Amino acid sequence: MPSLLLLSAALLSLMTLPVAPQSAAGPRAQQALSDASERLGAARDQLAAAQDALQLLVDALKDDYQALTVGDRATSVKNELMLAMLDLLPTAQARIAAAAAEGRRPSRGTRARIVREAWELPVSEASSLDPRLAAWISRRVADGLAGRSNLEDVDATALLRLIEALFEPGENWYEFWNRSFHADLPESRVLTAAQAEYEQAGLALDRARFPERYGPRGERAPAGMVIVPGGPYELGPNSGFKRPGRKLQLQPFALDRREVTRREYQTFIEAQPLAARRALLPRGWSLNSVGSVRNDEPERGRHPVEFVSWEQAAAYARWLGKRLPSEDEWEAAAAGPDGRAWPWGDEFAVGLCNGASANPGPLPVESFPGARSAAGCFDMAGNVWEWTATLEEGRDVSSLPDGPVNLIIRGGSWRSSRDKLTTRHRWIAPGRATFAHPGFDRPIGFRCAQDL
Repeated sequence: MPSLLLLSAALLSLMTLPVAPQSAAGPRAQQALSDASERLGAARDQLAAAQDALQLLVDALKDDYQALTVGDRATSVKNELMLAMLDLLPTAQARIAAAAAEGRRPSRGTRARIVREAWELPVSEASSLDPRLAAWISRRVADGLAGRSNLEDVDATALLRLIEALFEPGENWYEFWNRSFHADLPESRVLTAAQAEYEQAGLALDRARFPERYGPRGERAPAGMVIVPGGPYELGPNSGFKRPGRKLQLQPFALDRREVTRREYQTFIEAQPLAARRALLPRGWSLNSVGSVRNDEPERGRHPVEFVSWEQAAAYARWLGKRLPSEDEWEAAAAGPDGRAWPWGDEFAVGLCNGASANPGPLPVESFPGARSAAGCFDMAGNVWEWTATLEEGRDVSSLPDGPVNLIIRGGSWRSSRDKLTTRHRWIAPGRATFAHPGFDRPIGFRCAQDL
């Protein structure tokens, strides 16, 4: 079946989407989810009805097209149309002359409209074809005559030539439908409107299910990221390497919804020139004889990369056109405008993060789907520490200043006690040669941010 007679693959997949289950969100969010699900269901029904109506029309008009283009009847049907048009040409010419007598020469569009109005209904009534097909032909021939300022010299031969030109030799009904005919039909306009409503309803449901993926003006987050809303935030006071409380007005920004994985970081290394790869290796990684990363644990591909230096993390972010988040951005995404003590709320609960030595090492990213932060991010407590783009004293940087420098890390790791897993706990790590000393074994990874 021709492509324009079918819904696109994307629309078909939308039509089979299950209604989203209601989450543990508040009543207002649950109502929005329910309303969006109802809208999608109604739009699905309207779309199916419009598709059925158009398919019925396709089937109904096929024989008339055959009568116009195949066999002995084709000549008589075209002559039938031509004679009806020829009879009405004086009426159209008189209307064009009357318009010209008003003082301004009618434009091409005006002449086409006058001929269409003179022909459309009478030609359809005079033809044995379906009125929709006959009306389409009369409109197209009228458009073909619009370039003539005088219709008095138009004869039967000229009209037949214009009618013949509407049909490609050897073209079948479905090709003709897709090339020319479908666009003018009311049924096609209904289907187009139904498709647009269905897409909008699907988008509304997606926004209700995943509000963190959309910005304040409806902009969609880049793939794999969430949008952290802008606005006023009260951050701190911070424990660990202490910092006073502060009130900030943040612009909305995008943040990776999870930590960068070992597999993703390996892809980054192997995309670099051979000479640059060794400097990008996390501690414990090595290259094989052909310069690829030696991967002895492929099953850990979805674990967060760890033991990366700040400069390595920043290089990865730049490679993707991103950056490392500032400390304030990281805390805003973890704690939200309401200043949660832990990403999931104000009460610590066992089983919501990989911390306090619950496991002998990192777990795959997104292992705790019920413990997302206010912004919708995973693993902002535990698993591995995360680099920020903020120096110990609180200044944000895009590159390291000269000399020894400490940068803030956040989130704690699988080794951290619950007080170090809070959204307000900050610690430091040396920005250069972080893991050069074998005694420094704090597991540090990262996630990326991006300006909107």
